[in-house]
Amino acid sequence: MKNKRIKNSILFAIVVVVLNVFEIKAQFNNLIFENDDIRIHETYLTLNSTGNIFPTIYNKGLIYASNHNRNNYKLFYSNLKSESQKFKIGSKYNLGAVAIFNNEIYFTGVTKKLSTFGTNNFTIYKGKIRDFKVKEIVQLPICNLDFSYTYPTISKDGSKMTVVTNERGRLHLLELKRTKNNEWEKGDVVYISHPEFEIINPTYYNETTIYFASNIYDGKVTRVAYDTNENGEFLISEVEREQGSFNIYKIEKNNGIWGIPIKLDFFNSDFDELGVIFINGNSGYLTSFRYSNTDNIYYFELKN
Repeated sequence: MKNKRIKNSILFAIVVVVLNVFEIKAQFNNLIFENDDIRIHETYLTLNSTGNIFPTIYNKGLIYASNHNRNNYKLFYSNLKSESQKFKIGSKYNLGAVAIFNNEIYFTGVTKKLSTFGTNNFTIYKGKIRDFKVKEIVQLPICNLDFSYTYPTISKDGSKMTVVTNERGRLHLLELKRTKNNEWEKGDVVYISHPEFEIINPTYYNETTIYFASNIYDGKVTRVAYDTNENGEFLISEVEREQGSFNIYKIEKNNGIWGIPIKLDFFNSDFDELGVIFINGNSGYLTSFRYSNTDNIYYFELKN
């Protein structure tokens, strides 16, 4: 009798796995693009709404920002099968990408206090998720009022978080580390961008690999500013170049050192690609402008 129960349990587990696989395949069966490297599918969001960006995997679905049928962005949760529901966080916050670990949520907002220059900057807030509402919101103490911090992303084990900041006078990816006291301290600078280019929507693939979107482009020079030194010699003080479309880049850490960003052609097109998140090693969601004249969230499968 015991062996029979074990066999039945194994059979039930196999059936559940098979059904889950069929459910995922059925959910993304509308193939819209394929080449030797990647397949891209429509999702419930692309078929039913527009202006969807910055998704984060949560509770077998996605939390994302959208301006569908409205003038400003709000947060929503979608199970990718039925109508999305509002994710309540408060209208005073800037609703871009969010980072989630267990019931913790990190997101971008505007500082309540002025900087030493008399300005309000972007900063990172932490809250707790309860029934699709965010409670107990506090600003991260590590964020300096004189600088901006945006686009938080958190590692799968919750030990590291990367943000985009201008602390060094240029936008860069800064990694934070969680201490034993459950506080955040500064870690490595992952990548420093050229002054004219943006960095958006970084996401962890694993502990040593981060994906992000940027409009990095080695275009023609559009403006050059000069200055003189103490000897009256002309020196180039600033160079501006053409900006390109947003593309997906990957940066990896080897032997404890972050490398240089690598542009991933299989994710990119002539249009803006605003970010990528992975469900597993070869599938996930791509935010792109390429198909319907609006930003939207597509499902992808890598072939290699």
